[in-house]
Amino acid sequence: MSDSTENAFEQASAFQKIWMETFTKMAQSGFSFTPDSTPPEFMRQMRSGIFQALSKSWEEYMRSPQFRDTMKTMMDNAITFRKMGNDMMTQAHHSLQGTARADIDDLMQAIHHLETRVLDCVEEVTTRLDRLEEKLNLKAGNGASRGTPRATAKGTKAAGKQTRTS
Repeated sequence: MSDSTENAFEQASAFQKIWMETFTKMAQSGFSFTPDSTPPEFMRQMRSGIFQALSKSWEEYMRSPQFRDTMKTMMDNAITFRKMGNDMMTQAHHSLQGTARADIDDLMQAIHHLETRVLDCVEEVTTRLDRLEEKLNLKAGNGASRGTPRATAKGTKAAGKQTRTS
């Protein structure tokens, strides 16, 4: 026989062994009672023994290398199937001259990059504007302390009212 068939038989044999051990432990735990125990207590002991046997055997099985390899293979196949499905749907959308999810994802990524660049530029402009305001405030503060006259607003309504009343 081929290696893959022999490997499948070995895995089936290991799986069968786990189940046989489980059922053996369940049967043993089910009949380990004392004659003076009440029927509800006997049922509790039986249930507890069954659960302990099941949990122990399944924990052993789930920690086995066969289970890990099987789960890895299944996950790899699921990922491959998902990618193939996405590619097939993208091709179907393109053949119908529609918009595919991949196109929308690419567009959203481009918009995100554009948004990031615009926000960076706005932040840079804000920083430069703050520096200019700071320099102007320093110059204005230095000019006022030296006693230099400030410019008056001659064309404003307030200045016009002052000249009319005097």
